[in-house]
Amino acid sequence: MNMKGFFLFAMAWLCCLTAHSQTAPATPEQQKMMLEKIMAASDRMESLICNFEQTKELSLLSEIIVSKGKMYYRKNNRLRWEYLSPYKYTFILNDRKILMQTENSRSVVDVKSSQLFQEIVRIMINGVSGSGLTDLKNFTNSYYWSEKTWEVVLEPVKKEMKQMFARIKLTFNIDDFTVDRVEMEERNGDKTNIRLTDKKRNDDIEDTQFHID
Repeated sequence: MNMKGFFLFAMAWLCCLTAHSQTAPATPEQQKMMLEKIMAASDRMESLICNFEQTKELSLLSEIIVSKGKMYYRKNNRLRWEYLSPYKYTFILNDRKILMQTENSRSVVDVKSSQLFQEIVRIMINGVSGSGLTDLKNFTNSYYWSEKTWEVVLEPVKKEMKQMFARIKLTFNIDDFTVDRVEMEERNGDKTNIRLTDKKRNDDIEDTQFHID
């Protein structure tokens, strides 16, 4: 996986759109309530297991690429993002180490060895903790409200991110206040959508899921 691909993965986790719905800009009161409920739900979440489906629309191709896999998250910097079809690829974050593994290659990186890796890990963990929605150094946020759907649109602030992304759109489940979908629109017109399903919160996860030799 090249650096851009790794960064795209990190942003996907940060944002970790149900069918388009009629939403309107949230009032200050609605925005405050949305943020409070999302943060409270995140504080209560010690772990998360779910399936995901990723679709990729390339501006130069008519074909839509669909990938599926499984995600495991546990507080204290533990994350496993595993593609199962149509190819196998595993990303593991275990505190200060990152594993990137395919059927033919394997790479282990110390997060502290690179400022970029540190930034990516910070972004991922902010996304999980909920503080990513208040990360005004990296994004400007717009909130949208309806009775059935909450949406947050993130627009990058930093030059490096602005060169990659036009915007990132999140849709939250208003029953448990967790992310259901993310839509990422790149500057070149490519779009990536990730949908999280079968979410299980606060289930036990074996340490082996995050093991890095």
